[in-house]
Amino acid sequence: MKTILNPSLTLAALLALLAGHAPGALAQSAPQINKGQQFYQKVCAKCHETGIGPVITGRGLPEETYVYIARHGQNAMPAFRMTDIDDATLQELAKYLSATKPKP
Repeated sequence: MKTILNPSLTLAALLALLAGHAPGALAQSAPQINKGQQFYQKVCAKCHETGIGPVITGRGLPEETYVYIARHGQNAMPAFRMTDIDDATLQELAKYLSATKPKP
């Protein structure tokens, strides 16, 4: 005897399965990127990863140095105002940069 599956029930079962398990599985496999690292990738890397500005990753500088330079500027780098990057994101950025390892 042939079994005929109801497409609506099959789709509903698949969606229920995905809804129950996929988000957790995806969240575990996705790397965690904080606001500081996101800011680096979107803003800082445009200069500091293209040779326009100096390399700022893997320098072993303390977090305070990154915060000071970002707020006050240095040489050709402009100062970033509170409207450009808030204190919490700047602190996460400084923590991220301080923890990066030198590139081989």
